[in-house]
Amino acid sequence: MGLLDALRPKWKNSDADVRLAAAKELQDQEILAAIIIEDSEWFVRHNTLIRLRELNPDQQWFGKIMRECKDEEIRRKVVKVMTDVADIEWVAKNDEFRYVRDAAEHRLDEIKTGTWKDGDSVMSSPSTD
Repeated sequence: MGLLDALRPKWKNSDADVRLAAAKELQDQEILAAIIIEDSEWFVRHNTLIRLRELNPDQQWFGKIMRECKDEEIRRKVVKVMTDVADIEWVAKNDEFRYVRDAAEHRLDEIKTGTWKDGDSVMSSPSTD
């Protein structure tokens, strides 16, 4: 552990395992989004996304991650939980990776039909009758 590590927050530590442990304890969605976008280690980014999703975040963070994260697998996972149709349509038309665009198209279909996959089962959105 370097001198700088003692002075900075644990989520900015030079040791990826320390950053991951810190992320798992964080509540601040803005910091979690920053970790997902900026961290150099894939396992820190992906586990931090799991943490963010556990907090049921405001959709703005998913949009920010989609726009700023270079990790295409993160973007694919994020588009699967986005709810803003305009943002998802943009991803479906413009993302540089085909499988992210495909995931966005699939998400649009789920929203349009009112169904989505949750694990191994198919769920339907509640009726508004």
